[in-house]
Amino acid sequence: MKNPALKFILLVFLTVLSVSCQMGRSDYMTGEQRRQIETAYDSLQTAYKTMLAKYQASLNSAPANLHSLYTQMQQMHGRMEASYQQMMSGNMQDKSNRMMGSKNGMMGNRLHMMRQMRSNQTGEWYQQMMSMHDRVAAMHNQQGEHQMAEMNRRLSEEYGDVMDLVPGLDEPKETLFNEDGDYTMLNGENLFTQNCASCYGTDGNGLANTFPPLVNSEWITEEKSIPNRILMNGLTGSIGVNSQSYSGTMPSFRARLSAAEMAAILNYPRTISDEELPEITQEEIIRIGQMFRDRTRPWTAGELRGKRGN
Repeated sequence: MKNPALKFILLVFLTVLSVSCQMGRSDYMTGEQRRQIETAYDSLQTAYKTMLAKYQASLNSAPANLHSLYTQMQQMHGRMEASYQQMMSGNMQDKSNRMMGSKNGMMGNRLHMMRQMRSNQTGEWYQQMMSMHDRVAAMHNQQGEHQMAEMNRRLSEEYGDVMDLVPGLDEPKETLFNEDGDYTMLNGENLFTQNCASCYGTDGNGLANTFPPLVNSEWITEEKSIPNRILMNGLTGSIGVNSQSYSGTMPSFRARLSAAEMAAILNYPRTISDEELPEITQEEIIRIGQMFRDRTRPWTAGELRGKRGN
């Protein structure tokens, strides 16, 4: 092409066309994926309401520990539902922005990161709800309440069914870990209560035969990278705490908490343990987050003991 001006115009046109096509793709969540997620989620909600009605009918005869767990479960379900609605409405907003023909590549990258973060946050909630229902099912079985146990077990499966449909959860996270903030300015006890007390109690002593204690636990008090990695990526399988065995899955909190919040939370059970333990710093949290940024599955006890993080 001999005309430089015409050549430049054509190059600009092709560049804009390429960006527009990329932003017009629906590779995050297609219409069919969305319908599948909504169908699975509706089934989950129906199962949850049925289980809750059954529990409330026998509320007066429920042991105090189960009553406490169901109260916590309802609060967690509400927060999970808000995360789900944010993820789904965010996907629709992304689609609307693409249909408006935005040509800003940086805007497209930002939208992609935001929707991936919403998906990761929702996936973490599903993991947490699955763990809660599995533990409650085990408690019902121990007490001979097999129908309630089956309802909770089924709900755990329903959460798993929805989680399997959320795109991107089995891929390394492109979203940058939130490294901002100052952990020394945060109230670790309050953050622990908001994020951990539903399973481990406000005092961090757990629930007998169901959730292990954190205070004076070697998984909290020993090598600092171990609790760091557990909070960052989760923990699954059997684990021994104070000579007692526990089994289940703890979810990741990487998408829901910043490095500062993680440091503040982890330092709370360490400060109320019997030993005088050094603080876990925000910089240590960030280093572990960068070291294992491509990890997409929870740790096992064997991995934590065998793969050092410092």
